[in-house]
Amino acid sequence: MAFIALKMLFGDRAKYLTLILGLAFATLLINQQASFFLGLLVKGTGPLQNVGQPDLWATDPHTKWSAEYRPLDDRTLDRIRSVPGVKWAEPFFNSFANIEMPDGSFQRCQIIGLPRNSLIGQPPEMSEGSLEDLRAPDAVIIEESARERLRFPNIGDTLKMNERRAVIVGFCRAKKGFEGNAVVYTTVENATRFTPVGRQWISFILVKAQSPADIPAVQQRINNLGDVVALDSLQFVRRTIAWILKETGIGINFGITIFLGFLVGVALSAAIFYQFTIENLRYFAVLKALGAGPFRLASMVLLQATVAGAIGFGLGIGATAAFSLLIRQNPNTELESVLPWQLLLASAGAILFCIVLASLASLRKVIAVSPARVFAS
Repeated sequence: MAFIALKMLFGDRAKYLTLILGLAFATLLINQQASFFLGLLVKGTGPLQNVGQPDLWATDPHTKWSAEYRPLDDRTLDRIRSVPGVKWAEPFFNSFANIEMPDGSFQRCQIIGLPRNSLIGQPPEMSEGSLEDLRAPDAVIIEESARERLRFPNIGDTLKMNERRAVIVGFCRAKKGFEGNAVVYTTVENATRFTPVGRQWISFILVKAQSPADIPAVQQRINNLGDVVALDSLQFVRRTIAWILKETGIGINFGITIFLGFLVGVALSAAIFYQFTIENLRYFAVLKALGAGPFRLASMVLLQATVAGAIGFGLGIGATAAFSLLIRQNPNTELESVLPWQLLLASAGAILFCIVLASLASLRKVIAVSPARVFAS
């Protein structure tokens, strides 16, 4: 019976191809939009991904996400350093500046300032130059993807940043923030000259505990200070993502598109599969006249639907993966695609649900078909 069911499915090539291409398009739309949505959330937490040395991020209790904070002062830094169980605590400077271009235009950039002695908060990967050169006066390291927008500078070139001289000593690879600005690394001393600040100049305080077992206790002791809160990286990422989903329309917009993709899959597959079943009712009538029961006929329909869904899902996932690879190979794109296995599993469930809904009407027709239909003209 399974062979007969598949023979019926593949026999009408036009409807078979239309069915699997419709399911492939629905799969592509669901996964592509969902991967862009996840990529956008990842970009929103970019600075948190670039810094892997600390156990905790100390910040103002009212900080909502990684790019919006109330600056802290040196006194707070000293208080955290004196907390029992703290191995080290270092300032992390995060601000913005304009880089003047030779043609009179400008580029907005994100300045990240690192402590000169430890360079805690450094970029995850150097692509050219040495991180140690960052300690030189006016030295900066540029994130690799910003080269084109900065007119392809080289090591040793100078930039004019907020009316001050900056010397490029290297290039790095790092995650960009939510706004996608060029990322510039320098020391805290240089950063505060590029973007003058007042007494409160520390964006975050990076904290390392004496041992992993001490992290919860250190976190609680910092929280007990009252005017500062300590978050581990996962907590800070969740707080940032919650803010993005709540305060922006990104989640709603992508959710509508994903839902439309699901509706396309249901409507198209249901219409085509129903028409396919109606045109093959005479074959089901023959099988019923030969003794095939309702359960056997229903299993044939479900097998046809499952095979068509699996092929369509595979084609759609393949197209999504190819599209994601093309995006990753373009370093200058602002798009970022994230395709985890959880998303693939969820989309597979959605396509399976599409197939089940599409086959319900067909099942009713097949089970109710009369054997006498085989003798109808």
